[in-house]
Amino acid sequence: MFGLFRKTRNRIEVKNSDVFIDNQKDNLGKATELRTVIEFKEAVPNIRIFENNKLFKTFKIDTLKDNPDLSGQYLHISIRTLQNSGVMIDGIISKSKTTFPEWTDLNYEVIRLQPFLLSDKKDQNLTFKGKGLFTRGLHFSGVVTPGGVRNICLCDSCDKSFTIQHFHSGFSQLQYFYSSDSKETLIVPYGAIENLPTQLENIIDENVIKSVEEKLPKPKNGNGSFKYYNPFRCPHCLTPYIDFENNKSIRPNEYYGNTYINCEPTRY
Repeated sequence: MFGLFRKTRNRIEVKNSDVFIDNQKDNLGKATELRTVIEFKEAVPNIRIFENNKLFKTFKIDTLKDNPDLSGQYLHISIRTLQNSGVMIDGIISKSKTTFPEWTDLNYEVIRLQPFLLSDKKDQNLTFKGKGLFTRGLHFSGVVTPGGVRNICLCDSCDKSFTIQHFHSGFSQLQYFYSSDSKETLIVPYGAIENLPTQLENIIDENVIKSVEEKLPKPKNGNGSFKYYNPFRCPHCLTPYIDFENNKSIRPNEYYGNTYINCEPTRY
């Protein structure tokens, strides 16, 4: 009888820019979605994720050079928990609390936080180590991610967040190459170099790749080189984040090229 008066816990609550997820008892593995609005209080805010009131993840909202101060702006946010204990969070930045830009607007600015699994399934997070953005749930096959969406990633090693921007190299008919330290992304138009591999080209000849790489310039800082299988690295600890060297089979299908936030690719 007394169970009828038991206070139920909300699966998701938001206080300021902190997200609290209850992941115990009846809420364990419960799929739900919360849509709300967060007002940013700082120029470069953080979104902190708490599980059962314990800090679990922290995402720094790095800002665009065209909008460097987010204080007083709003994030129209969607927070989803899945039955597999996955969490997916994204939101649209707006200067209004009640409206937000559409994806066709010039000021369309979206942040997508790297999905993750809560502590009851946290060991499964290790299966994503070194994998690409499709596997990590930051892009989706058959759905084009607008250019105004930027991804906030979490390093598999140091667990710090960093922000990247992307371009669809297939639509642009470009091949991309990361520098050894990932600070520079070189884009090469199809046909500019003989035998340049194209996106989704699954039969890759290592000797052909080597001959193509020999024709590429050196990075602007003069360090390292551009290579087809160079990983995209965490900018904090330089651990491979998209580890093409150890996951070569995913390279042809990772057709979004990436740069760190506010960095432009270098054209061949």
